[in-house]
Amino acid sequence: MKYEIGNRLKRLNAILSEVDNLYQSLLRAHNISESEYVVMFAINELGEGCSQKDISENGYASKKTINSTIKKFEKDGILKLKPAKYPSMQIYLTDNGKKFMQDNIIPILKLESNVLDDVPENEFEALAQCYRKHLNAFRNHVEKYIKTK
Repeated sequence: MKYEIGNRLKRLNAILSEVDNLYQSLLRAHNISESEYVVMFAINELGEGCSQKDISENGYASKKTINSTIKKFEKDGILKLKPAKYPSMQIYLTDNGKKFMQDNIIPILKLESNVLDDVPENEFEALAQCYRKHLNAFRNHVEKYIKTK
C-alpha cells in the first residue's frame, strides 16, 4: 500500500531536510555530534550550574541522550559535575570545556545570529508566526492521534 504525499508536505519536508543537512555540515566541520551541540547549546543558554533535568525540561534533548553525552564530556574533561540538592548534579565547564565552547559552539551560534540579521524583522516575525502555527497544528494532530492508539 502506498500513500501519496501532497506537494505542500513534500516542499516543507525538503526545506526542513535541507536545514538539517546544513546543521549536520556545520557540526561535522567542528567534529562534534548533534547531541554534543545540544548539550553545549543548553549550557550556553541556561548557564553553568544547570542540571540534566534543566536541560531536558527545556526541551533540548531526551534524558538518556543528555545523560550519555554528559558522561562522555565528563570523561573527556569538558564538563565537571558537582553535587546539588539530591539527586541532582550541577554541570560546569572545565577550562577545556570553556575552550571547546569558544572554539566549537560560539562560532555556530554567531553564524546563526548572522543569518537572522540578514532577515528583516517583519519577515522574521512572519516566519516565526508560521512556524508557531505549524507547530501548534502538528501538536494538536499528534495528541489526537496518540489518544486513539
